[in-house]
Amino acid sequence: MRNADDELTGAAATVVGEIQARIRARFPAATFNVRIGPDGRVYLAAYTEAGQDFEVQDLASDRTVDALIGGEVKVHVFPRQIPPPGPGATPPSRQ
Repeated sequence: MRNADDELTGAAATVVGEIQARIRARFPAATFNVRIGPDGRVYLAAYTEAGQDFEVQDLASDRTVDALIGGEVKVHVFPRQIPPPGPGATPPSRQ
């Protein structure tokens, strides 16, 4: 797997951008880590302050299913907790 950085284009960039916008609308401090698998699947780790993972999944699930059914791109969303601040803590990249 590799970091997506600026590699996302076309449908993948559109779908990931829409999902990130939905998550940020609810969790403005959200950060993301986007990776691309060897088979072209996109893995989006969403770091938020959500109390439960389903809060993030609810925001993304219909769009990921639509993208899959429409043959656009396979996007997997993984909710993660924003790590608590502490000495030496490194926050996830802000994309």
